[in-house]
Amino acid sequence: MSGRHAQRGHRRRFWARITAAVVAVGVLAFGAYVLSDYLRDDDVGRIRQEASCDAPIVVSVAAEPNIAFVLGQVVDDHQAMIETPDGECVEYEVAAAPSAAVVRELNGGGGPDVWVPESTLWLQRVSGDGPGLGESRQIATSPLVVVAPKPVARGLGWPDAEFSWTDMLGGETPATITDPMATTEGLATLLAVQGVVGGGEQDQARLVEAMTSVSRSAVADVEAAYELVSSGSSSTALFTATEQSVVKHNEQDPEHLVVALYPAEGTPVFDYPAVPINSGDDGTGDGDAARSAAIERLLEFLHTEPAVTAIQEAGFRSADGAARDSAGIVDGTQARMPAILPLPEPEAVNAAQRQWAALSLDMRMLAVIDVSGSMWETEGDAPPPIEVVRDANLAALQLIPPTSDLGLWVFSTEEDPPDHWREVVELGPLTDEVGDGTRLDALVAETKALPDSEVRGWTALYDTAWAAFRAVKENFDPNRVNSVVLLTDGEDERGAGLEPGMDLETLLTQLQAQHDPARPVLIITIGIGPDADMAALEQISGATGASAYQAVDPADLPEIFFQAMVERQCRPNC
Repeated sequence: MSGRHAQRGHRRRFWARITAAVVAVGVLAFGAYVLSDYLRDDDVGRIRQEASCDAPIVVSVAAEPNIAFVLGQVVDDHQAMIETPDGECVEYEVAAAPSAAVVRELNGGGGPDVWVPESTLWLQRVSGDGPGLGESRQIATSPLVVVAPKPVARGLGWPDAEFSWTDMLGGETPATITDPMATTEGLATLLAVQGVVGGGEQDQARLVEAMTSVSRSAVADVEAAYELVSSGSSSTALFTATEQSVVKHNEQDPEHLVVALYPAEGTPVFDYPAVPINSGDDGTGDGDAARSAAIERLLEFLHTEPAVTAIQEAGFRSADGAARDSAGIVDGTQARMPAILPLPEPEAVNAAQRQWAALSLDMRMLAVIDVSGSMWETEGDAPPPIEVVRDANLAALQLIPPTSDLGLWVFSTEEDPPDHWREVVELGPLTDEVGDGTRLDALVAETKALPDSEVRGWTALYDTAWAAFRAVKENFDPNRVNSVVLLTDGEDERGAGLEPGMDLETLLTQLQAQHDPARPVLIITIGIGPDADMAALEQISGATGASAYQAVDPADLPEIFFQAMVERQCRPNC
């Protein structure tokens, strides 16, 4: 046969669009890359199978960059095995195309003939309005692993000791992840950790604490993490990446060997599905049938022994999880497939990204702490609420991004009359000079000194809430989350002889009038102990689109405080 068939126009346009458009691609569900980084002469580029006829059938294949080269090479080496049964001339174009860019093209009605993303999770991001997705077939696998320089791994007991996700996020060894908003590896790490921790408030608080800590040192992508290893930097000892990347790094940089650690609880696996794209009949008749046959031959070939062997030799596992024969301690991996965690639901993916955004986003927060007399009252051996507040606040100060703005007020009817509140540390950047140190130093010192205060008095709750709201709103920063976090153990009350203050109705009316959803200032209230006036606190927070929390047992305050930190990013829309 002549092999002269009309080409589907959108297939040609796809490559032009994806090359030009991906430079501007934003963060999608699993992140974004810049395709120009991958279309280099010394990298994958565009690998074409030479054809012997004038107008071959062109089958475009868009593959995740880390597997595109091996696919292009194996197609190039074994063209004879992929010929269509009727002898059609076929040209396979294999391009390194980040999955985020392909998703955008598919949702816009374009796309390749065959797509090989890094994970089946990407398929969930394709809308029903674009080309249909055919039946996917796994062509490779690679589990997510915790990567450690070899000396660090030995210090953790490798290769004999068992390793866990909590060892990574809660241990003494410095750890980080790649940006979960921009990389599959980073997001998969969050999903893995969330999947293995308990569902209790204390478990979730520890998770928030660990995530906040690693968010401070998150790197842009896996390549940046490996560059730190190759430079000998000690700032990042542990990070997550695919097992295949460990093999690739050790081959390219034997002077800085790394080891793959496999968490005992299980780990996500990248399953590299090959997916034919169904775009419908374009009117070419037998051309469509011939193209479909060529695609089917390609997918069948990718499961033959030569293709599987080439994929394994590149550091991937086969579709059934088998590693190459040489896999093991020598190359920093293990031959046995680790326990695999199940695929998360789409909502779990969205929730993980929202939580990460909350913990990594800079804040502008005014902490307002009740120092009225009841904060020193206690029963039995339990510490007084003021000491619990001190400890929770000190822990939170270690987790807040250093580029944030913070301030501290205290309030009682005995504080700076007639206002009944006092500015302890002015709201501003943590790194600014304050006294003999930074604002962070001042906040730590003043927080430690809270229980030493000799000022007592009643609780001027409503007046203080209104004053704090106005103070934060006055210098609103649109690039930060602007909030007041107010902690109290009681209700608004004044002793005999004190002038009456603002009542609840007036406060709520003024908050609702001043609240601007486009420039929100949140009042997140935390009631401490069973006597906190939660009915009033819920109304105060609700008037600004925020939530109120209660720590019935003051010992629960650290966990409650971490929950409030997460809320600050998504309110008022969560």
